Amino acid sequence: MDKWNAETASALYQPLEGDLPLRLLVIHPGAPGSPLRTELVPTTLDEAQGSYDATSYTWGAPENPEAILCGGARLWVQRNAFEMMLDLRRPDAPRRVWIDAVCINQCSLDERAAQVAIMHHIYRRAGATWVWLGRPDSDGRSTAAMAFAAGLDAKRYVGEFSHCQFGSNWSRFAEKSYFFDPASVATVDIDAERLPDLAVAVVSFLNRPWFSRVWIQQEASLCRNVRVVCGSDVVAWENIFALAWVMCPRYTETWPDYVHQKLSRTINNIQAVRMIQRTRHYYFQDLYGPTDITLGFEGLVETVSRYDATDPRDRIYAMGNMIVDSDQWFEVDYRVPWEILYTDVARRFLDVDALRFLKNAGRVRQVAGTVLPSWAPDYRYKEESQYTISSSPLWKAGGGSHAAFIPPTKASKSRVSPLPKGRKRQFAMSDELKAYRGAKKSLLQSSAEFRCLMSDEITYVGDFVDNEQGDLRANIARIVESIRKDIGYVGDTLGATTMYINGEAILDAYKLTLITSLDAREELVRSEYVEAHWEEWFKWLEQGCPGYWDANADAPAMNAPFESTGATKTFRFAVTRHGYFCLVPRIAQVGDEIAIFKSYELAVVLRRLPPPLTPPPNKSQKQTPAADTPYFELLGDAYVHGMMENEARCISDEFDCRHEPTQAQWEKVLKASDAGRGESWATLSLSGQYERIFATLGLRTVRLV
Repeated sequence: MDKWNAETASALYQPLEGDLPLRLLVIHPGAPGSPLRTELVPTTLDEAQGSYDATSYTWGAPENPEAILCGGARLWVQRNAFEMMLDLRRPDAPRRVWIDAVCINQCSLDERAAQVAIMHHIYRRAGATWVWLGRPDSDGRSTAAMAFAAGLDAKRYVGEFSHCQFGSNWSRFAEKSYFFDPASVATVDIDAERLPDLAVAVVSFLNRPWFSRVWIQQEASLCRNVRVVCGSDVVAWENIFALAWVMCPRYTETWPDYVHQKLSRTINNIQAVRMIQRTRHYYFQDLYGPTDITLGFEGLVETVSRYDATDPRDRIYAMGNMIVDSDQWFEVDYRVPWEILYTDVARRFLDVDALRFLKNAGRVRQVAGTVLPSWAPDYRYKEESQYTISSSPLWKAGGGSHAAFIPPTKASKSRVSPLPKGRKRQFAMSDELKAYRGAKKSLLQSSAEFRCLMSDEITYVGDFVDNEQGDLRANIARIVESIRKDIGYVGDTLGATTMYINGEAILDAYKLTLITSLDAREELVRSEYVEAHWEEWFKWLEQGCPGYWDANADAPAMNAPFESTGATKTFRFAVTRHGYFCLVPRIAQVGDEIAIFKSYELAVVLRRLPPPLTPPPNKSQKQTPAADTPYFELLGDAYVHGMMENEARCISDEFDCRHEPTQAQWEKVLKASDAGRGESWATLSLSGQYERIFATLGLRTVRLV
C-alpha cells in the first residue's frame, strides 16, 4: 500500500506540525452510487478533540484497491476502507473521521511511527469510534447475529462478566449464562427450533476477520462511545460483548457437532472481546462500576499471539499503547526488525524478574526457522494454546512471581549477555539482520541467565499421536495404546505398589499427571478423583468414544480435562532419573532436562546445546572457563506432578539443599531427613518420600540461548 500513492504522497501529505498533530479526513456528503469526495485536513488533537469519529476495520487484502478523490487528487485505498467510507458517508452533511490508512502517510516510516505512538490519544479523544465489520452476508447470517445481539440485555451480561472477575472466580464463571445451556437459552428468549441456525450464524459472525486483529484491542477499548456497524445494522459495543459472552463456554466444553467452525478460532475471538471489555472497565469505571483491575504491559502481551497483524511489530506496538508507561518497554520504530524488538522486550521482563513471558517462549512456540533466542517469545505463533499448560491459581512451581514493573533507575546488571564467539557461530543471522546497524542486534546472539531450583534428566518419554494424520478411530486406538504403554512402564519399571514422591499410589500419580491434577472446571483434584472416574473413561476410550459427537450424550467426566491438557497429542508423558512424572512438549526426548526456575509458576524442558565446532586451543592458548559453560535451549513449558505448589523451594530452604553439594553438606541433609521421618517433613506437611529427589534440588544458574 505504501507504493500505491508514492507519486502523489508529497503533494497530499504535508509534514505535520504542532503538539500531537494528526490529519482528519472529511467525507463530503453524497447520494448512494455517487463518487466519494474527500479532503485531508491537518490539525492537532487539542483543536479536534470530540469533533471527529475514529474508525476500526480490517485492512483486508491489497488486491483490487479503489480510488477516491481527495482534495482534487486521486488516492488509492484498500477496498475495505473504500466500502467503509461509503457506509459512513452521510447524504446531507460532511463527516470528519480518522482512518489510519488514509490519514497517515504510509510512505513515511517516521510519520507512521510518530502516529502509531499517539494512536491511543486519537481514539480516546474521538467523539465516537465506529467499528466496521464489513458488508452483510448474502445468506443473512450476519443480519441474524446483529439482530440477536441488539435484543440482548447488554447491561445484565456486562454486569455478569464483572461479577465473574473476568474468569478468575471459577465458581461464578461456571454459573454464567451460556447459549447452549437450556436454562440460559430461556433467559435470552431463543426459540429452541431455530437454535442451531442461530448458533451457526453467531459463530460465523464472531469469526469475521475484525475480531482477530491486534489493533482492535486499542481501537475498541479507549473511546467511551463505540458503535458497531455491519451493513445497515448498528448496535452499541456492549451488545457485541454480550453476544460473545453468552457464546463463551463456562469451562472445558465442546460445541454441538452442527457448529462446524473451528472451536479454537472462535474462542480466541471471544477472548479478544473479553479483553477489550476488561480494558474498557478499567478506563470507564463511571460507566461500568468500580473495579480493582490492573492493566499492565505484561498481561496485555501474554495472549497477543492469538491476534492477526500485518506487521509483526504491531503485536507489541498495538498492545503497549494501551498503558501509560509503554515508553518504559519499547520505542515505536519501524526500522527495528521485529526479531530484535521481541527479544528486547523479553530482556526487559527478565531484568525485572518477571518471568510470565516464558509462557510464550520456547522452541515449540516459535515459528520454524526463526533466529529468535529460545527464551524470547515469538508473538507471531498463532497456535499458542496447543503447547500451553493449563494453570491453576495455586500453581507456583518456582515460588511467588513478580509483577513486570520497571524501576525508575536503571538495573545495575542485566541477566542477558553476549555469547562467546564460538557459540555465536551456532546462530546465523539473515542478510537483512546482518545489514541492520542498531546497537541491540547483539541480543539475537546472547544468552539469558535464569535461577534454577530443580533439574533432572528425562529417562523415559511416552508416545504421542499426531491428530493431523490418520482418521479419528485409528487415532483413538493409538491414544489407548500409548496409555497402556505408559502404565506398563510405570508398573514394570517402578513397581505398581510403589508410592510416588508425594505419597500417592504410583498409578494414581500417573493418571493425575495426564490431567495435570485439574478437573473440567480447572479445579485441583487428588487421587479420589481418578479412583472415581478413570475406569469409566478408559473403557469408553477403548470402545472408540461412542457418542462423542452426539450433542445429547455426555462424555465421561475425565475426558474434558484429558483433552484440555493435550496429553498424548501435543504433550507426552515423561519420567525422570529421580522419578518425577511429567507432561512435556512432544518434541522432548530422552536426555532432555526438566527444570523449575525461581519465580516462574510452571516447570520447563531444556535441551543441552552441543559444544561449538571449533579447533582445540594451541599449546600457547589457555582454555577459558567460559568455554566449558553449558548452554541450553528452552523447549517449552511442562507439568511436574507433586512439584507445582512451591515444593522445590520449600524443601530446598528447609533442608538447605545445594547444587552439587560437598559430602558434608549431603550428609547433613540426609540426617535432617532421617529417611523421610524427620520433623521437617511434618513442618512442611509433605511426604517423606520427597527425600528421593534431594539430588535434583539446589539453586544454580542456567544459561539459555
